Amino acid sequence: MAPQDQAFSWTVHTHEHKDRSIDWYWTLGLVAVAGAVVSIFLGNYLLVVIIGIGAISLGVLAARGPRLHSVKIDKRGVVLDGTLYPYSSIDSFWVEEKAENPRLLVSTSGILHPQFIIPIEESSRAHEIREFMRRYAKEEEQDPHFGEHLAEMFGL
Repeated sequence: MAPQDQAFSWTVHTHEHKDRSIDWYWTLGLVAVAGAVVSIFLGNYLLVVIIGIGAISLGVLAARGPRLHSVKIDKRGVVLDGTLYPYSSIDSFWVEEKAENPRLLVSTSGILHPQFIIPIEESSRAHEIREFMRRYAKEEEQDPHFGEHLAEMFGL
């Protein structure tokens, strides 16, 4: 296979699932109720709705198991679960090769998904993926966005 025809594909889980105790869900509910009561007291009813939706979403996301995603990188772009993100929509990328669990960080021009963080299952392939993507996209060192740190903190 010629280098320009090379493609990488693998499957990854969205996150590492952490089992939560009943106490964790009770704490989430109590914090949400306390926030809602304070918001009602202050007359901010929209914040009550936002807190309720956020608490329910966080509870559901914490309870569900990780989903399996298919990843493919080829000369057309990055394909996640069948959706192609062409190199023209990719602003930059970075491969964390030296990390214990290497990851591919892809910054896009999209509004809803400005950055994808894709675990690389085989650490030996991280360098190959980096060298391949350098041919098609700009390599720029980057860190995960703040939301990624929050998701890791909550185990989502």
